[in-house]
Amino acid sequence: MQIFSLISQKGGAGKSTLARQLAVLAGEDAPSLLIDRDPQETTTKWWQRRQALQPAPERPDLIDLDGTDLTTAAATLRKRPGGGAVFVDTRPAVAEPEAEAARVADLVIVPVRPSPDDLEAVGETLKILRRLGQRAVLVVNAAKNEGRARDARAALSRYPVPVCPTHIADRAVYLDASLEGRGVGEMRGAAARDAHAELRTVWAWLQEVAHEQH
Repeated sequence: MQIFSLISQKGGAGKSTLARQLAVLAGEDAPSLLIDRDPQETTTKWWQRRQALQPAPERPDLIDLDGTDLTTAAATLRKRPGGGAVFVDTRPAVAEPEAEAARVADLVIVPVRPSPDDLEAVGETLKILRRLGQRAVLVVNAAKNEGRARDARAALSRYPVPVCPTHIADRAVYLDASLEGRGVGEMRGAAARDAHAELRTVWAWLQEVAHEQH
């Protein structure tokens, strides 16, 4: 299995939402797993709401490390037959727990909102990841419109890190899906279809970059 860790020093960047949505999407075609490393447990609570659905979807599953360190768990998961993906959600920080999540990852995903504060803060996150020798990618998240997303990508281009050419739009359907324990592809309406399409494009790009780095 490939391992993707979502890391950002900035709170509210959208790590948990993106981890969950990518895990649902990846689970359409292959096994997918979530590991929640955030003490707030927002991803765990989302997964619990998902388990209450009738019928409860099989994917993604949530892995409880149960005292096992992430490095050991990742080594075991990587050997699982049948492929698939693991998404590690982390707290808004870059300390040892996040460093471990970065070290075990095939690719670190850093979501960035297109606000001046977020665009400035991402530099510190990338600096720490660079010291760890771990490559990362940037995904513009919760953009109000294409213009803001384009400006954010231009601002992020000064970093020696790949920037996803497709952004995640600021859509209410992501919040609605989170409240229901669903992926946007499991929701109804045009906004859900648009969100699912953009996620598919982002996921395809992430897989391509991860493959290139190995």
